[in-house]
Amino acid sequence: MKPYVAIGSSEPLTLKGALLFYEGRGRAFVTWHEAKPSPHGGVALGEARDLTTEFIRRLAQGLCTDAPAEVLPASVLAWTGDLSVWWTPRAVRRMYFRPNSEAPTGLSGEMFSQPPLVWKVAGAELSVRALRENQRPSEDTPLMIAPYWNTDGDSGVVCQGSMRAPEAGGVASLGAWEQAFFQSEFTHQTGVKKLLAAKRGYFQTLEALKGGHQRFPTESLQPAGETLAQFIQRNR
Repeated sequence: MKPYVAIGSSEPLTLKGALLFYEGRGRAFVTWHEAKPSPHGGVALGEARDLTTEFIRRLAQGLCTDAPAEVLPASVLAWTGDLSVWWTPRAVRRMYFRPNSEAPTGLSGEMFSQPPLVWKVAGAELSVRALRENQRPSEDTPLMIAPYWNTDGDSGVVCQGSMRAPEAGGVASLGAWEQAFFQSEFTHQTGVKKLLAAKRGYFQTLEALKGGHQRFPTESLQPAGETLAQFIQRNR
């Protein structure tokens, strides 16, 4: 018998070996065991071998984590293999609201002034925060709650709902995440009762910002209670 696994493809994947992880009270190590035919049928694991740099490099390539080097734009704030954090200055963007939601009629599909924003993509999860100042934030810059439905005020995590997340990764996906966020329907408020500290209310503020002629009143943004560094380092 020749064991194999087929995952998402018609190409068979042959078992080559196994990694065994050992952990004690004060140390841990990993060994590599090559798969060999067993005299009783199937396969058996061979003797333990030390991991080599070449083996780890090949493993990374097989897992598609050996990504090519990219030139990062100035908007990028943090970047790892599975984490992207960047910021966008204030802008004018179109927004959509679900017809049967609590949003007043006449808002969906209009252009609105937006505050400066900080975006984070961790795996397939999108989080958004806002900024008071229209400039690139530093690690100790306090962040604000992003004033949007579908976005949790406590964590900044976006309930993606009808949003189409980009399939591609890398630098090219940053703009696609922004586009996907604003092209989706805003359906409900998430996590906080008040999105803005404005006397005239959230929808009255949006009505005033319709058309993009007025600057977003960043002084009415609510503090998120964390800095940029904390937002980057937080798991969720």
